[in-house]
Amino acid sequence: MNATPKTTMTLTDISTTVATGDTASAGGSCGCCAPQQATPNQPSRETAVSADYSVSGLTCGSCAGRVSSAIGALDGVDDVQIALVPGGTSTVSVTSSQPISQASVRDAVEKAGYQLTTA
Repeated sequence: MNATPKTTMTLTDISTTVATGDTASAGGSCGCCAPQQATPNQPSRETAVSADYSVSGLTCGSCAGRVSSAIGALDGVDDVQIALVPGGTSTVSVTSSQPISQASVRDAVEKAGYQLTTA
């Protein structure tokens, strides 16, 4: 029996950043979800591979959760972190134990209903 890999998602809503660089306590633009705190599962720094992707169409934590789950299900993915920009281009950081192809990430993002804009 195959076990489903566990992935931790850290969500950062940067849409509320003020001029001083502080972040206000506010949820996503649609108001359907509250900010969540998560402790990332950090793989060994010696073997970890990290890559950042730009994703459009995310508007809230629920959207980010769908993308995180889709990418987190890929073989080798240890951690997915999303800097949410509601209605803009969000940054998705993927940490894995092996290189993950851009095509695999693109497929996962598209199956979740969103668009990978650049890598």
